[in-house]
Amino acid sequence: MRIVVTSLGDVPRDLSDLDPKFVIIWSCLLACVISAWLVDRLRIWAWVTVCLGVAVLALLINLMAEPPSLMWDGQDSSGRWIGGMEVASPAWGAALWAVGGLALIAAGICGLIGECQRSAERQQLLKRQWSAERIRQDTHSRLVARQQRTLAENAARLLPLMSLASWIVMIWVPIMDNQATDEEGVTLTSLGFNTTELVDMGPGILLAWTAVILSAAVGLTMEPPAWWSAVVVAFGVGLYPMLVGILTYPPAVRWRGETASGESISANIIGFPAAGVSFWALGSITLIVAGISGLLAQRQRRRLFR
Repeated sequence: MRIVVTSLGDVPRDLSDLDPKFVIIWSCLLACVISAWLVDRLRIWAWVTVCLGVAVLALLINLMAEPPSLMWDGQDSSGRWIGGMEVASPAWGAALWAVGGLALIAAGICGLIGECQRSAERQQLLKRQWSAERIRQDTHSRLVARQQRTLAENAARLLPLMSLASWIVMIWVPIMDNQATDEEGVTLTSLGFNTTELVDMGPGILLAWTAVILSAAVGLTMEPPAWWSAVVVAFGVGLYPMLVGILTYPPAVRWRGETASGESISANIIGFPAAGVSFWALGSITLIVAGISGLLAQRQRRRLFR
């Protein structure tokens, strides 16, 4: 009997179990790495990265303080019942986990130092090149621009968060379910297929999660790239064919068993649409609306500065 914990969760014997907290850490890490190359100002990013590093180290300390355990029982060659308890011990992966957490904290601190240096350099440059009147006019134009694009830009930034929330809810609210009352069944959540013996996070689910997390992370930046709104619309539209494909070809699991008389029986259990379909549709719609709002905000900005 073995207990193995990887960055994807617990893997005891023949069961691969995606733990939601490990998936959240993976999602946050990917969003942190990608957003670092997209944002112009790292102040908010740096604080979030430091908090993520502290949270990662705290989870590691908790795993080492309360390691996972497994109870087992069986029979020896004489037919006597035996049993025991297996407790996991730290492995080399714990050191890599610690290095990753410390690297996140160091990256956040470096980002804060860089922002302080950039702020000082920016102030000196403004003092040398700009007059007081020019600064006043530029500040006034920025305030007017911000007032005119508040509604569209706020929608472009906040709606992807609603899409992300929908996908988080779908971890616990199934998209497809077989409505069965016995032990055998098939369930599809935003983390993949969950049957009695398998948790499968396929490439399609990974791509969808990546698109939603990227949209939410980039939407929170101060100045997203001009082309990003069109990409968000494409993400939202692309999620619909994926949902239609799932509804058209629902997940199924083959079930086998025996009757009381020992006769072998089998059946196919097919998933049915569940409440998660509505959350999937809501997440797609919010991404499309967010992208359209971003395009409107960019158009308003061009008209203002013209």
